[in-house]
Amino acid sequence: MNQTNTVFICALAIISFGYFLKYKNIITEKEGKVISKLLMHTTFPALIIVTMMRVHLESKLLLLPIISLCFSIFSMLTAAWFFKRQGSKLRALLIMGSGGFNLGLFAYPLIEGIWGPAGMVYAAMFDLGNSLAIFGLVYGTGVFLSDKKEGVTVKENIKNAFLKIITLVPLQALLIGMIINLSHFELPTIVVEILDILARGNKVIALLIMGIYLNMPLNSKTFQQVSKVLAIRYFWGLTLGFLCFYFLPFEPLYRHVLLIVLIIPVGMALLPFSDELAYDTKIAGMLVNISMLISFALMWALVLGLKLA
Repeated sequence: MNQTNTVFICALAIISFGYFLKYKNIITEKEGKVISKLLMHTTFPALIIVTMMRVHLESKLLLLPIISLCFSIFSMLTAAWFFKRQGSKLRALLIMGSGGFNLGLFAYPLIEGIWGPAGMVYAAMFDLGNSLAIFGLVYGTGVFLSDKKEGVTVKENIKNAFLKIITLVPLQALLIGMIINLSHFELPTIVVEILDILARGNKVIALLIMGIYLNMPLNSKTFQQVSKVLAIRYFWGLTLGFLCFYFLPFEPLYRHVLLIVLIIPVGMALLPFSDELAYDTKIAGMLVNISMLISFALMWALVLGLKLA
């Protein structure tokens, strides 16, 4: 069987198994959040560290976080104009849903399976800009437009977003990996082996969590708005992706991974943000879940159709 098909079929099987565990009430969504938190503080940062400490860092990698930020800026500005006649709370949520990606739980397992550690380097650097977009642009927009903003200054909003960014464990792991790489510091062998073991566990845990989180609440009243947000996201994702794919003067792997990460689903952070700021969590959940299904199918089609692997 084709290696690409093997990766996606195995991923689909593990995601389905995670959904089955939730369907049978063996693991609840609440318990899935605990597992997700465990992943974000153990296997995920370990994977980031071992990836970044072994890569040959080049200046062209700095373009990746910039492209990631550009996507969220273009997409969110488009949504702000498109939904300008919506009610303030719904408009805020739809704008938030237009920015940011779900790289940690969705993209990393697939990219690692298709392109290995070499592909992970580009994804990790892209995720640097994504972290700034999620906790700067997406969260900042939510706070600024929220009914809860009374008594909170713009300076405090910026400070809170900045603190969230610098305390992100995956982001700290990325910086640690880069420091180790640039300083040529040699970690003790036992530490490297422990990190490798943890990193190898990230893929299966992340895919199981995707299945546990998968939920398809069908509501015709909100589906129309959700579909418009997704149309904006995939328009900008595919537009930027194909422009970079055909015109960037870099090696094929760089351009292949970049095309794929630009069509990743809505970030999972939208769910806790919506809950915290008293927005409609059902709409947020629909955005996350529908985009997950679309992105999975679109990734599979692009990788096979364009022979990216």
